[in-house]
Amino acid sequence: MRIVLAVLLLGAVVSSPVHARGDVVKFEGVQERCVQVGKIKFGPNAKWADCSVSKGRWFATFDRIDFFQAQYCLGKGDGTCDQRAFLIFANRAYTPDAKVILQRFDPGAAEYEDPLVVQTRYGDLLAITARLPDGKANKSYYLWRSGGWKPVDARAWLRDLARQLPKGETVQSEAWPEIGSMSAQVQIAGAGGSGTDGKLAVVELGLAKDSFIVKKVTLTQKSN
Repeated sequence: MRIVLAVLLLGAVVSSPVHARGDVVKFEGVQERCVQVGKIKFGPNAKWADCSVSKGRWFATFDRIDFFQAQYCLGKGDGTCDQRAFLIFANRAYTPDAKVILQRFDPGAAEYEDPLVVQTRYGDLLAITARLPDGKANKSYYLWRSGGWKPVDARAWLRDLARQLPKGETVQSEAWPEIGSMSAQVQIAGAGGSGTDGKLAVVELGLAKDSFIVKKVTLTQKSN
């Protein structure tokens, strides 16, 4: 079951520096102004001249803790993004501070999707997706456990899938888990290394030891 996202989109705002105490910052304004925390440093003599928030919003609540995303555009002061950053802040209701619990960096031309949180039989999963200019996606996954988001390995299952394929067949395309269905679809190449035969592996996924695992594989022909 997907957790409904609140609709609160904030336009890009050029930020003045806000400094965090370790990984804690005042909650007020975290959806509007960049925070200097972790590897994010901007201003005079810093790696980036400026930082702006291109989107900030609430996206989920667990154990009475509200989670907010903030998407940063880091640049040289000319209005362009040299690098993107995605941060998640945790704030317990009615308290003045927020904790930075996740940071990831991507190329400046990347565009982030809103985080997706899904309740599964294995627990609550979070997916963060960056869309790149070439059409590819770069995703990261997390499991809610013991009051925090724990990283989930999203690549090991592909190696397991390759070992289960018939002799001569190989994984041809990159694939990411769909946490809504706990499945994935992978294009398969034949013995000659070509995927033109249109074969597809439909993979049912599970979760064990903080890693996606292959539970069932069904080989089908791709529909035209």
